[in-house]
Amino acid sequence: MSVRLDRLANQLDWNLLRTFMVIVQERSITGASQRLNVTQPSVSAALRRLEERLGHRLIERGSGQGFAITRAGEAVYREAVEIYGGVLRLNDLAAHAEKAITGNLVLHRSNHLDTGFLNTLLSDFRRRYPGVTYAIRSSPCFEVNQALLQRVSSIGFCTRVEPSPRLQQKALEPLEFGFYCGPNCSLFGIDRPDAEALARTDIVGFEEDHIAGALSAVTVYRVRNGIGDQMVAATTGIVDLLNIIRHGDAVGAVPIPLARDYGSDLWQIPLEEAAPCVDVYAVIDADRHLTPAESAFLEHLVDNGIVAQPSRRSEV
Repeated sequence: MSVRLDRLANQLDWNLLRTFMVIVQERSITGASQRLNVTQPSVSAALRRLEERLGHRLIERGSGQGFAITRAGEAVYREAVEIYGGVLRLNDLAAHAEKAITGNLVLHRSNHLDTGFLNTLLSDFRRRYPGVTYAIRSSPCFEVNQALLQRVSSIGFCTRVEPSPRLQQKALEPLEFGFYCGPNCSLFGIDRPDAEALARTDIVGFEEDHIAGALSAVTVYRVRNGIGDQMVAATTGIVDLLNIIRHGDAVGAVPIPLARDYGSDLWQIPLEEAAPCVDVYAVIDADRHLTPAESAFLEHLVDNGIVAQPSRRSEV
């Protein structure tokens, strides 16, 4: 921090910012003086001192067009509002610090993801904060993003992030998908399936399993390797897909770590090309006002390297 900025931080009077905030809200010196119960000259003097401290004109004077705030004034006003809100929350924050953290976390994940890595994290978090409960909701990637933008969810895990200045993402370890079949499939137990047999088999998958979908890497891999004649079933849930593969005669792509949990019920079809990988992201709303439970969980994820500490996007 420069000497000038350090001096500004140490010497700037909060009352100057508060007076300026009221001036903007009342859109006049007169209205601000009445609301603050001080004289108009006192308000004008406070505005002048703030402008001198910052080195920028915040309000245009004598324009003949009434009240006019400059671009610098707009930026300072937004920061003043944030500071004022923080001051108001100090008492609540102190009170919360004296209480056990409680509340409910809502986590959204793409319905085709294996989020087994969350199991240990959630168990550790619950041991530390037994008063916090959580809900995990599975949905397509688009709905995961919408849940965050609508502030229904605390954090999301998905394979595709919709462009938005509010959403911050962190890439996690990519998820490998393998092609599997069950005992009723003619390819079950075959070490070297021929190209014709692969091409004739039926395919089951997720609704997002298409060229332009969130699982495009899997779709492109399947087409490139000539796997499957037609898609005979599409699901929205990973458990439904696994059950269809286990008890049916079709082939489907599922996350390799999850498929291993099913042991001999599933056969991974041997293919020469390396398994396709799907990018996975942890996503948060950088502008969301977090509850104590959400703040604690976010800190827990940061400590474990799952997400980076979010920074609020600039509004200037």
